[in-house]
Formats: sequence, C-alpha cells, structure tokens
Amino acid sequence: MLLALAWQDHAVIVAYLAGMIAFGVYLSRRQSSDDEYFLAGRQMPWFAVGMSVIASLLSSLTYLSEPGEVWKSGVTHIFGKMLAIPFEMVIVWVFCIPFMMRFRYTSAYEYLEHRFGPATRKLGVSLFITMVVLWMGFVVLLSAKALARVSDLSIPQAVVSVFEAAGISDPAASAQLLLVIVTVGIVATSYTMLGGLRAVIWTDVVQVVLLIGGGLFTIGYVASTTGTWLPDWYQATSRHLTSTEATHSLPLFSFDPFVRATVVTVAFNMCIWHVCTHVGNQMTVQRYFSTSDMKSARRSFVTGSLFGVGINLMLVVVGLAVLYYYVGQELAIDRGLDSKKEQSLIFPTFAVSRLPAGCGGAILAALLAAAMSSIDSGINSIATVLTTEQRASPENSHVGKAKSITLIAGLLITIAAYGLSFLPDKWGVVDAMPRTFNAITAPLGGLFLLGMFMPRVGEKAVIAGVIAGIATSIGLGYFEQLAPLLAVFGWSFSDRSLSFTWIMPCSLTVTFIVSYCTSFLEGPGKRHRDGLTWQTRNVKPNQKSC
Repeated sequence: MLLALAWQDHAVIVAYLAGMIAFGVYLSRRQSSDDEYFLAGRQMPWFAVGMSVIASLLSSLTYLSEPGEVWKSGVTHIFGKMLAIPFEMVIVWVFCIPFMMRFRYTSAYEYLEHRFGPATRKLGVSLFITMVVLWMGFVVLLSAKALARVSDLSIPQAVVSVFEAAGISDPAASAQLLLVIVTVGIVATSYTMLGGLRAVIWTDVVQVVLLIGGGLFTIGYVASTTGTWLPDWYQATSRHLTSTEATHSLPLFSFDPFVRATVVTVAFNMCIWHVCTHVGNQMTVQRYFSTSDMKSARRSFVTGSLFGVGINLMLVVVGLAVLYYYVGQELAIDRGLDSKKEQSLIFPTFAVSRLPAGCGGAILAALLAAAMSSIDSGINSIATVLTTEQRASPENSHVGKAKSITLIAGLLITIAAYGLSFLPDKWGVVDAMPRTFNAITAPLGGLFLLGMFMPRVGEKAVIAGVIAGIATSIGLGYFEQLAPLLAVFGWSFSDRSLSFTWIMPCSLTVTFIVSYCTSFLEGPGKRHRDGLTWQTRNVKPNQKSC
C-alpha cells in the first residue's frame, strides 16, 4: 500500500497489521459467553487495563497533535495539561471509580435508567454512540491523512477518474485518503470483532509499547545525529515562537474569549474532559468493570494516569527534537509541509524522510497503533452497549449479535472519517476536537454527575439540561460560522473564532444550571434514589432492570 516507502518500512507495517488480526483470531476461541466477550470475564490484570485505558484515550490524535502543538505554542500547552492532573486524579479516585464500581453493570448507561428512567438511558446511549462514531472517525481521518501525505500512495488512474467525475477538487489526494481510511477501518474492526474486550485490552498493551518505543527512538536519533540535547531544543523552540505572529507561548490566563488558549483554560478544559470521560464514557468505564474489584480498578486508573503523563511528556520532547532538527539546523521541512498549517504531520514526515529504512515504518506502525487502540475500544463499546440494550431477547449468548454490531459500527466509523475530512483545515487537531466529538462529552458526563450529586433532579429536568448543554457546545464551537446568520437579525459579532478551551466548561455549566432550575418545575418525582446518589451511596440499591 505504501509504495513510496522502503521495503523495510513495508515489512514493519504489514507485520503489525497482520499480527493484530492474528491475535484477534487467536483470542476468538475463548469467546463463549457474554461476560467473556464484553468484560473479559471480569478478570483482566489491573496493569493491562490501565495501559488499555490510556491507549484508548490518547489515540493518534495525541500522537500527532502534541508534537505538532510544540510548533504552535511550545511547551506551555503541556503545562496546562499537567496542571489538571492532580485535580482530575483526586476527583476520579475519590468519587467516580468508587461510585461506579458499586454497580456490576455491563453498560454504564444502565445506571441512568435506575437513577432517572428509560428515556434518559436511551438518551445516554444515543449520545455515546454519536460521540464515539465522530471520535473514532476523527481518529481514522487524522491517521489516514498522515499516512497518505507522507507515503505518496500510488492510486490507479481509473479510481482517480471516479473522484474526478464526482467533482472533487483534488481527486488523487481524496482517493489516497479513502484507501487508507478503509484499510485502517477494516483491520481494527476485524480483530475487535473476533476477540472481544480481551483482544482490545491486550492489543492496546502492545500498541502502548509501540507508541513509547517510536517516541524514544526519535528522541535518541535526533540527539545522536545532531549532538544536541533538551536545552538546545528548547532554545530553538523559543526562537521559533518569537519569529512569527502565528506562533506564541500560551499566556497564563485571559478573560478574552477570543484568545486561542491559556495555561489555566487548558487545565480546566482537560480536567472536565477527564472527569466526564471517566464517569460517562463506556470506553473507559467498561475497562474498570472488567477488573475484579474497586482496588484493582483504582490501580488501573493510577497506572493509566502515570502512563498518560509519561507519554504526553515524551511526545512534547519529540516535538522539541523534531523542531530543532529542522529549525535549529535551518533545514526545510521535508515534502514541503507548511509548519503553520500542517504541524500535526511534521512528526510522521520526519520519521519517513529522515530515520533509517524500517524505522520510519515503525513510527507509522506506532501511529496506526495509536489509532487502532482507540478505534477498537470505540467499536467494542458500541457493540457492548447496543447488545446490552437488547438483552431481553431469549438468547443465552449475545456474542454473535455483538459481532454483527461491531461490523456495522466499524463501517459507520469509516464513513464518518471520510465525511469529517471536509472540516475547516485552519482548526487543526487540537482546535477541532471540542467542535466535533467533544461537543458531546460534557453533556454526557453531566448526565452522570447530575445523577450522582443532585438528588432533586429528575428525568425531565436532566434531559432539558443536556439538550441545553449540547446547544451551547454547538453555538460556541461554530460561533464563527453562525455569526453571519446572526448578522441578518442586526447582531454584529467579531469574525474570530471563540477559544476552543471554553466550549466544554460552558457546556457542562449550562447543563447543570438548566437541569437544576428545571427541577423546580418538574418536582422531586417518585423514583427511588437509594444507593443511586452520592448522598445515599451506603443504602443498598435495587439493581434489577427497571
């Protein structure tokens, strides 16, 4: 597929893809029950679960965006992320994991039915599926863009002609992109469908090793070939940030909502994202449900958090090293990449163009690993949730149905990936995430947080709050695109985009305020809350299906 690469690069990538499918086939022999397929028998080792959690959450978005963000804001972006770590770890450790692990659910959204009612459960499931399809589609798209851009795929003219006939402006590039999207989607869907959650978790462990190995090798290569080290790379980055108006360090804080990001708003944004993800996202919660008890779940969380900190810091160092390699040595970026618009592609371009034959393929394999570690988790979680919704059927085992859903989910994600390719290029990876799948993260997490901490909020109130939260996400995220429409009514706004870091905090705040205020109109309701809120957590809950 990657005809512009050396044969050693081909060998590494093909071996990786084949190995993932073979591993799924091997583990498929164990899939004899629902508990085994969906939750790996609830006996997964805590260290493997922790590595799987961080592999699922990081994905290729982080693998490409963190080194690329160095070209735009230096190391200040990672400062914001690190600032959020202590706060989010305390919240998840003290509240989220102990609360959710009390329920031996398969799907996290079973809680919503017990706490609020069936309509809220259906809303949670719908939001989750929409979020995952967009999220995984974005992951596939970014990976495919990187691979297509750096590998110069050879596409038959007949295929290009089809894209030309459809009126696509760059038919060759679109054909390349579609080819890679389909390949990544097929492989990730195949081993996930065959091996269930056990395959997802163990392949994630392999993929984390690849991620770390690729980053460390790049750091070592730049250090050895240039005779420089971290202080030299940091100085080169500082000079780069002061050289143009398009790049600058993040300020500590600003009340101006049009400032792209600040250290404080990045920290606040990441804290909200992690808390909402650890309480309302089946991809994460399902991992903890696969452990034997709360102690193992907490160990998994700490393991994943420490790996996340280490990998993020490593990727920032990778970005510093690659920036020095080009800017510090006054070399043009390979393949004519624009450092202002294509920052996320510089790392894989460097790997293919500058690393020894075979090593570039290993970095691309690590990129694929980063993508697939999220895709397999998303697909498996969708299958788990939808199958759990249909468990009233008389079948003893739902594994076959889950595999069919897995196949359909993989197809939807692949389609979404190509559809998302039409997003504005100027946003970049970091700016686009809160405007797509993360527009749903805060309202979805808010469903669970409201259920946990606001006993008076009932079903109608929480649904109203979530709808308002999603409207807030869309309104803020696409403010620049909506401004001309508002101008028709005489409302004049700046043509600049609002900061992406305000989208999730504002969305979650609106979800809480509207839900709480509406609860006074709805009344407290008659549904029992024993064991289903933080205040009543010591009362034994009724865990039978509602």
